[in-house]
Amino acid sequence: MNADFEFDPDNGLCIYRISGVISARALLNTFARARSHPDWSDRYDFLTLLSNASLAQLPADAMTRLQVQMADADPVNKGPRRRAAIVYDDDLSRAMLTYWEMVAGKTLTTDERVFTSEVKARAWLSEPR
Repeated sequence: MNADFEFDPDNGLCIYRISGVISARALLNTFARARSHPDWSDRYDFLTLLSNASLAQLPADAMTRLQVQMADADPVNKGPRRRAAIVYDDDLSRAMLTYWEMVAGKTLTTDERVFTSEVKARAWLSEPR
């Protein structure tokens, strides 16, 4: 898995760019690297851009376990709920991500949505709460 992140403080975003075979361990490591970066802010919303990515190693039960691990690792569990937009245009993977979105509300500390385009994701992220 290849994963990079950048911060967009003007829009209050942490942007992840991920490709390759996605594993839970690599995702958690990427999120931990972002949180430990000096430019990190607990107020950031999240934009995850997946391209040429495979979710084959994350079946539904693994996604559910990953959500629990992510919630446990998230130091921000009070205050306004942050948003997380995931962008991916592959139909099969989007179906898996739709499952992620459906069960995330019960587990994660963020409000999760899946989009087919970055433009739509950014529009949702910029809406007033």
